[in-house]
Amino acid sequence: MWRDWNEDAVREDLRQMKDMGVRAARIFLKCEDFADEAGVPRPEAVEKLRKLLDLADEAGLGVFVTFLVGHMSGKNWPIPWTSFEGLYSPESVEKTCRFAARIAELFRDHPAVAGWILSNELSLVKRASSVEEALVLLKAFVQAIKGVDPHHVVSSGDIPDSYMQETPSVKHIVDYVGPHLYLYDTDSVRHGYMYAAMLELFADAGEAPVILEEFGFSTLQYSEESHAAFVNEVLYTALAHEASGAFVWCFSDFPSESDPPYEWRPLELGFGLLRKDGSGKPAAEVFRRFSSELEAVEKLGLNKEHRRVAHSVVVAPFYVFRDYEFAWYKQALGFHALSRLVGMGYTLLSASSTPARVVYEFDAEKAFGWSKLVVLPSAVACLASTWRKLLHYVEAGGVLYASFLRAVGGFQALHDSPTQLWEELFGVKSALEAGSVGAKLHGRLTLRVVEDIPPLSRGDRIALDVHEPAYTFRARPVDARVLAVREDGEPALFLARRGKGAAVLSLVPFEAVLAGQEALEWGSGVFELYEALALLAGIERPYVSSDSRVEVQTFSSPAGSTDIVITVNHSPGSIDAVLTARRSIAGVEKVGGDAEVAGSTESEVNLRMPGKSAVILHVEHAR
Repeated sequence: MWRDWNEDAVREDLRQMKDMGVRAARIFLKCEDFADEAGVPRPEAVEKLRKLLDLADEAGLGVFVTFLVGHMSGKNWPIPWTSFEGLYSPESVEKTCRFAARIAELFRDHPAVAGWILSNELSLVKRASSVEEALVLLKAFVQAIKGVDPHHVVSSGDIPDSYMQETPSVKHIVDYVGPHLYLYDTDSVRHGYMYAAMLELFADAGEAPVILEEFGFSTLQYSEESHAAFVNEVLYTALAHEASGAFVWCFSDFPSESDPPYEWRPLELGFGLLRKDGSGKPAAEVFRRFSSELEAVEKLGLNKEHRRVAHSVVVAPFYVFRDYEFAWYKQALGFHALSRLVGMGYTLLSASSTPARVVYEFDAEKAFGWSKLVVLPSAVACLASTWRKLLHYVEAGGVLYASFLRAVGGFQALHDSPTQLWEELFGVKSALEAGSVGAKLHGRLTLRVVEDIPPLSRGDRIALDVHEPAYTFRARPVDARVLAVREDGEPALFLARRGKGAAVLSLVPFEAVLAGQEALEWGSGVFELYEALALLAGIERPYVSSDSRVEVQTFSSPAGSTDIVITVNHSPGSIDAVLTARRSIAGVEKVGGDAEVAGSTESEVNLRMPGKSAVILHVEHAR
């Protein structure tokens, strides 16, 4: 675009964006077109940027300017002032910051500028050798930008598993965390829930603002109709999970088939909301409708007068973001596999209509003050200090649920113990034979409930298929009560009372098993177990969905007189769902979405929800 500048084409693109409801766009300053070997901006490129910003302002659009490009669409493009290998060197950092600061200084007062982004997926160009190396560049960039423009937001623009998107490391450096999410799954419902879980993970229990900085799929992969349904699902999911915004990749299909990288990456030609001839795909209409509804929802006070409240939290263990010496689980499994275990725990809570957040282990203690339930899903280990803090949390009245993972598939953590407080916290003793890999779980696994834990009753079964062989611990109760046993009578689920609270331990890593299943049995016993945990903790669920595939998130006014309720059907099939309200309903108004209200009573709202649909309700309660 910068070399083959066509002002009329740019003006038309921006007009179409505005007509489609776009509020802001990311643009890339392709470095080889924009600066010389010293990092000094080229005057002719600066003038083109000025014109683009002027045109964006005329169209009423904000622009997030991205500097290090670097990577785009499956190709790494040259950066004139540095080699890829030297990207994090002091000389390169200095030139990068000089380039960015000069652009920011020139355009800081331009009304179209909305924010500054360091790079597009810089770690795909060259991954930093350490978090320290990455943060030297990020801190220098932020300092350089804020030195000339303290008023606009800044972020890194990197990939989700990069050092520069580690929320605990960067949340005090950048103004928002901006994951780029391209998730794949064999289970369509789990796929949708995982977008919600990842947004919660990067938000770190609300400590960091999150913009879903990039998501989408190519219509050369999937049908245009399926693509539209996906965009619909993710937009409403992002809204329901308090994302500050979401950028779809991308505006339009690319027309130049023979240009690099499209010559060898034809996939990249088809990500647009518009076709290459300028006509809209079905997803464009989805985007337009969502944008128009968003204004109405904002006027009702979403995230202002109406806020989402959660009293349960899923803890992401330390190794999801960082390894310790001789505890190299992130290196062994990778960020995406580990975050999937956390995401499965979050999904089980959300699918049981339990409002929840996700918190990084280092920040978990901050959540103990407001959380009635702490969930550690399929944990390999936690820090010894965390277990001690969790004991104090339980003694003070909280409920802790932990499940332990010893080995699954090709991964093993045999030379480790998840906790040092087996007896002190959980009331059990390990009963594994010395040198044993563990108790094997494979095939159809059934647990029999031996003690009531509502809604599960004695005699109920919790059954699931273990596709990949997993190995777990054996334990014997000391002062814990056994809640469920395996078919061979082996205890599998325990509850120990400690002080004013309770600790629940599962020796079946349910979350790891469910994360590895081809297709989940939605609403099966594991979902009821998570519902039981919420009830045990005394958590009041504002609305309970009749179908675990239908997610419900509630934003309540301070007095509780009105709610904004966002409901998303993560299933590709139509569902007639019933929302059961905790408080008496005086009135229900649909304010957004493509699902329909079929009727309501004082206690229920009946919804007709097509596949991947959503609905936003404004609910008034009886005084």
